[in-house]
Amino acid sequence: MDILLHEVLRKIQLGTKSFDPVSSSLEDIKRFQGIAKTIVYAQGQGYLEKFIPRKESMSGNRYYAAILIVGGLTYEGECLLQEFSGQPTPADEILSEIFDHIPSYSIREKWEKALHRRITDPSGAITAARSLLETTLKWIIEQREGKPTENNKELFNKAIDVLGIEVKGKPIEKTIEGLSLIIWGVGNMRNSHGDAHGTTSNSPQPTVSEAGFCVNLAGAAALFLLEEFENGEA
Repeated sequence: MDILLHEVLRKIQLGTKSFDPVSSSLEDIKRFQGIAKTIVYAQGQGYLEKFIPRKESMSGNRYYAAILIVGGLTYEGECLLQEFSGQPTPADEILSEIFDHIPSYSIREKWEKALHRRITDPSGAITAARSLLETTLKWIIEQREGKPTENNKELFNKAIDVLGIEVKGKPIEKTIEGLSLIIWGVGNMRNSHGDAHGTTSNSPQPTVSEAGFCVNLAGAAALFLLEEFENGEA
């Protein structure tokens, strides 16, 4: 399944009722056409019950300007989505919402890849889960300090520092230490089972449940970090 189709179907499954461009600028309207055409395709394939399109008239190209979803996914659409990414988790829904106002396509793309591969490509899902965490940490640091950090070993501690999270002597201290271990644990799984470094014929293959576990842990960790980032922006 195409990643964009996966993302669209998943958002509809989670309750999204309308899709529209980020802004009314012609550039954003052009970017939106990929999503709009994916919805048209999904309905044509029988994955979507019904949609109501609205087109703009200013450019003369009759671009899609908004799409209203009516009825949600069909049985075929639900089955297709479950086949590729399994049942949605609470983190799926909340992350989907937070990505609507976090201006990082890269983080969103890594999360969608992890979900997209969770069932059909466990090794790829673990690699994407690790990339999600690394990209999230780097993005937070760059947003707060304006410069990237090259030392990956210090990413987590640096992100916690720039977020201003005080942990020493507080109840959350052990949890934060555990979160650091989770991030390193997903990285170790990526090194052992992921597809980033290539594998040999006798390399152990991860199970679907192991991949799902890594993806869900990475999603929960990324969600915490992004929520803390947003809280600091308020």
